[in-house]
Amino acid sequence: MPNVRIKDVAKHAGVSEATITRVVNNKGYVAEKTRKKVLKSIEILEYIPNRMASALKSRRTGIIGNVLPLSLDNPFFSKIAVSLKNAALKYDYQILPMYHEQDKKLEDRLLQEAISRMAEGIIFTADIQSSPKAISEVLNKQIPVIMIERPLKMNGVDKVLLDDFSGSIAATEKFLEFGHKAIGFIGKELRSNSVEINRFSGYKHALEKNGVLVDEKLTVLVNNYTVENGYDAMKQIIRRSGRKKPTACLIASDTLVCGALQYLYDARLRVPEDISIIGYDNTLSTLCSPPITSVALPYDEIGSVAISLFLERREQNRNFDKTIQLSPYLLDRGSVLDLRKSKGRSSNKVSRG
Repeated sequence: MPNVRIKDVAKHAGVSEATITRVVNNKGYVAEKTRKKVLKSIEILEYIPNRMASALKSRRTGIIGNVLPLSLDNPFFSKIAVSLKNAALKYDYQILPMYHEQDKKLEDRLLQEAISRMAEGIIFTADIQSSPKAISEVLNKQIPVIMIERPLKMNGVDKVLLDDFSGSIAATEKFLEFGHKAIGFIGKELRSNSVEINRFSGYKHALEKNGVLVDEKLTVLVNNYTVENGYDAMKQIIRRSGRKKPTACLIASDTLVCGALQYLYDARLRVPEDISIIGYDNTLSTLCSPPITSVALPYDEIGSVAISLFLERREQNRNFDKTIQLSPYLLDRGSVLDLRKSKGRSSNKVSRG
């Protein structure tokens, strides 16, 4: 039945238009008998509520934009996206994914699109490509902006960060506790992004604190978190270390771990018998063969905290910035060999941690 309007439903049900609005939006008190009568009229007349018209009037769309990279290699972003979706649904909000490809102009256009779609908030879970001007325009429209794992220094922006420094310390100290000294590191290039800097710095700090120098031959930094880069990085470490190969390696992304394990398999090196491995992010470690110990991130908490920060801005009118730091934790899957108990790396009897 085309062009059914709210007044038609009200006439059919014998109630006011305000009552129809309360039933459609599920807000305000309506007697159960009346509610059922209205819903029956809606069904008979095949009435479709005009959500956009309602949104224009109330300036509430229930949409939160999520800017993230179109990355098929790194499941970190999909884990965050699911966490945000689940947290938002609890408050009747929908997450609008907005994919970019490390393109500043594209990301600026995405922000303009979010404004045109009347997004009530913007959450970034990627390296920020947008210009400060574009982000300022969003903030000037009183749209909350939240950064996940990206500590942008800008007034009006809330942040959900992870203590990656401590996460890497915990992983490195696990190796040291089990008697490892020749500990390699595979991570991402240390540009201006504090995530990568903190993951490497935690590794370095733990070594130096325990009197172990960082061996540059055992350190490889790649341009991106991909399986191919993980393969090539482990290949570099094994080949250039000569006879004094590492007994362990901290790998700052589970995606890199997958590639590193493939090289070790091709080189007929076993985990943990020949080299112990700890990954980071806990996205793929349980799927690896063997399963890999990983620095796990509290994904559910990341999403819930980000949505809470949004709600504080949007619905409680909080007017000061907040930064919440969450703690990673080490999830042990037995991929670290205890050198204190083993009789040698070539021994058939191994002890796993």
